[in-house]
Amino acid sequence: MSRGPRPLTARQEAVLAVIRSWLAERGHGPTVREIGARVGLSSTSSVAHQLGRLEARGLISRTGRDWSTCVLVEEPPARRPGLRRRGPGGGADGYGRRPAP
Repeated sequence: MSRGPRPLTARQEAVLAVIRSWLAERGHGPTVREIGARVGLSSTSSVAHQLGRLEARGLISRTGRDWSTCVLVEEPPARRPGLRRRGPGGGADGYGRRPAP
């Protein structure tokens, strides 16, 4: 039995929310200290750990060396079980339609 990805922790959700709002307000990512101040973490190492976990999950990425260059990665839409994918190979004509007999 395979398990899906583990849900985000409350702290990861909070860090992601800070990044999302900071990018919307200012157009660039927050520093590690700014994130820590917003989520209640005084240790920059703890904030960096959370950022590393989010980066490993593919939710954020950095355009430079510093965490302040982080950007949100577009999340693919969640697939609902039981639905077939449309497009190439989704049907005889590629759009899920079968030709009339």
